[in-house]
Amino acid sequence: MHYKYYIIILLINILSANVDEYISLINNNLMMGKFLDATVIFDKAVLEYDSNAELYYVGAQLSIKMDNLDQANKYFLQAIKLDKKNEKYRNELQELAEFKDALNKVRKTFDSGLIDDSINEYEKLAEKYPEHAIVFYNLGLIYKVSEEYDLAVENYHTAQALNPFEKKYSLAVKAIAQISAKEGDEEYRRQEFDSAIKNYQKAIFYYPEYTTAMFKLARTYYKLKDFENARIYLEQGLSVDPKQEKFEKMLGDVCKRMGALEEAVSHYNQAIEINSNYNQAFYSLGSLYLGEGKLNEAREALNNAILIEPTYIKAYGTLGTIEQELGNIDIAIQNFSKALEYDPKAFDIHYRLSSAYNIKKQYKNAKLSAKESLNIKRNYAPAFYELGLAEMNLCNIYAAKDALEKAKKDRNFRREASAYLKNIDYYTKDCN
Repeated sequence: MHYKYYIIILLINILSANVDEYISLINNNLMMGKFLDATVIFDKAVLEYDSNAELYYVGAQLSIKMDNLDQANKYFLQAIKLDKKNEKYRNELQELAEFKDALNKVRKTFDSGLIDDSINEYEKLAEKYPEHAIVFYNLGLIYKVSEEYDLAVENYHTAQALNPFEKKYSLAVKAIAQISAKEGDEEYRRQEFDSAIKNYQKAIFYYPEYTTAMFKLARTYYKLKDFENARIYLEQGLSVDPKQEKFEKMLGDVCKRMGALEEAVSHYNQAIEINSNYNQAFYSLGSLYLGEGKLNEAREALNNAILIEPTYIKAYGTLGTIEQELGNIDIAIQNFSKALEYDPKAFDIHYRLSSAYNIKKQYKNAKLSAKESLNIKRNYAPAFYELGLAEMNLCNIYAAKDALEKAKKDRNFRREASAYLKNIDYYTKDCN
């Protein structure tokens, strides 16, 4: 049941309560750890019975549980004002004063730079006041300063267990998890992947719902081609928050690498369903369809990617390849040219453009594009192959042989380049 509806029902149930019933309800909720429910009841009761000493006394107990010591002090004073002879109230106020004084003394010890002494003093306070979350939180802060992160998190978790409604306790845990994740990022940048993994795992251990660390850990495993572990952490992240398009997209990439193509398509589509403007998911979907020979589906996905991001270079390049496969050479050339408008240094696009020009028998343009590719990346076999074809058809036989010999060094072009070299006299018989 949604919390706000629960509160409405709770308010309905206490509308007719008298002050003793209110106090009983507050105490019951305190005993069950339902501090927020107790707060709702107290706020309602104090509006109706603002002259009842016992109600303010219970409010003080509640405030202590919620770590609002100043408010607790205020409520004790109000209870004493309404019932001056009650020793219980005065004793509780004195205990609170002693507790606050003890906290101040330890804080002064810490501020003086006496870290070990302040830790010892807080540990003594924790033994004396084991139900006060603020003690464990402050001890965690000191351990954090000392970079004793495991001990810091241990104490933050204790504080959380005592008062799960104080956000700063969970935020403190997350802050330490972020430190570990940042250290993981530094190791990842240095390509120290084993160390990066350990740091990301530590971040998740500290903060089990830390999806950012899960994603980075999955990315690291993906980099190492450990797709099983990558998948585990991506699925773990989605179990925390199912509406994470980056997780779905990477899970699609993982499935693709594992050969589970239908599942990959499903994850790409799920990513797009979460974020209809996720152009990378459209691109990955299009690339997968291209690999399967589903050219029309691939073209549709890539056009969607470009519609979302009109400067998407990779999408233009892949779309050009699809159009070339479909025999739409002019459209392929348009897409390759568009990609080069945004990235003139894309050597692979220059090579693809050279291939399209060779198909169109525009050999001068093919030669220029191949050379542009080689100017950017020397010894790029695909460009040498297209250059060889262009030179051969331009009757530059020696240049054609040189380019094809260089292309032949790459096993992917060895067979075709060798065939042209073997029969080059036939292919150039009209040059004389």
